[in-house]
Amino acid sequence: MAKPTITIPSLVEVDSEIKDLVNREASLNNRLSEIRREITDVETAIADERTTAGPRLRSAVAQLTGDADAAAVDRRKELQTLRHAESDHLEALAVIQRRVHERRGTASRAVIAAVQSEIDKRVGAVAAATNAALSAQIDLEAFIRDLEAESVESDALRSGVTPFFLTSGAAERYVAEHGNAV
Repeated sequence: MAKPTITIPSLVEVDSEIKDLVNREASLNNRLSEIRREITDVETAIADERTTAGPRLRSAVAQLTGDADAAAVDRRKELQTLRHAESDHLEALAVIQRRVHERRGTASRAVIAAVQSEIDKRVGAVAAATNAALSAQIDLEAFIRDLEAESVESDALRSGVTPFFLTSGAAERYVAEHGNAV
């Protein structure tokens, strides 16, 4: 028997604030990737200048002298700016992730409310099955007592056929708490 398909809405579908935060997070991650690529490019250019003894003039002086390439000094300033932007983006991502985490509880309650009837149905099924197992356990215990009344040694039988979870009281508590969920 195939189970009916239940559509569980995502947190983004039920909470516009989380949707906005997730979109911002994606945008920041994309920009952070771009910044990191730019950092790599600038670092490579600086390293190339060191190995080739490239231009050492400031860009303003390079323009006045007709040199086309910006100097390592300008690249280092650009690198510093990019690293600062990277740090800002990382800090912003941490704030957004914290906000998503804080908002998750509210959004989760909305998702649970949307599927509460299915949760109740399934908890009810578990409670009914547990109750049936408890009834079967009572019948088994009665049968074992009948065997013992006939002087049958059933100690080995009792330990082999009595499920521990039905004798600990947990099953009764579960049925008592959730038995009316149907």
